[in-house]
Amino acid sequence: MPKSELARALDDIQKTLALELKARRFNVRGRTFNRQSSDGLTQVLNIQMGSFDPPGTTYHPGLRENLYGKFTVNLGVYVPEVAASHGGGAAKDWVREHHCCIRSRLGELGSEQTDVWWSIGQEKRVVEDLLPRIRHDAMFFFARFESRDLILKELTGQTENMGAGDPPRIICAIILANQGDVTSARKLLSKQAKETRNPGHPAYVRGLAEKLGLGAID
Repeated sequence: MPKSELARALDDIQKTLALELKARRFNVRGRTFNRQSSDGLTQVLNIQMGSFDPPGTTYHPGLRENLYGKFTVNLGVYVPEVAASHGGGAAKDWVREHHCCIRSRLGELGSEQTDVWWSIGQEKRVVEDLLPRIRHDAMFFFARFESRDLILKELTGQTENMGAGDPPRIICAIILANQGDVTSARKLLSKQAKETRNPGHPAYVRGLAEKLGLGAID
């Protein structure tokens, strides 16, 4: 199936999903949906089409899969002050999934607990599978991170990144610093600098602490 036909077939799937998402107050641009939370955060759902690899590409199950003709669903939560201090730019008026500090794939939230890619050419079956996942898994994900207080409750004590998201301690420290809790923010960044395995990361964390007005963290 030519790529243009694949794109049109994915458009048809997206139109059905969009009815559900628009009913839940999401707006859409391209293949990305945005919704504002009660605490001024942006919740993001993105439909990502698998890329076309050049002829001769070697695939290895579990390492490099052939994703042409498939798509996945990305989820994210955008916290403006985290993006401004740590994400490489000021707050965005339209948020893409890779701008988010909290990120996950829809399949990772389901029973599979792993990345899931759906076949574009199986519209009816795919929609029947995706709608319940969006209603339950995606909406529960967004509810978990509806506010800054919930983010702090969910991420405090965690050390591993969620999906492709940012380090939990950094997310929490930036939120706390912006709330005026300097002591807690400094403690989190101090732990982050001491326990990282990346040799260049402590210097970055110290610079972030200075940027946030926390002073020295060592």
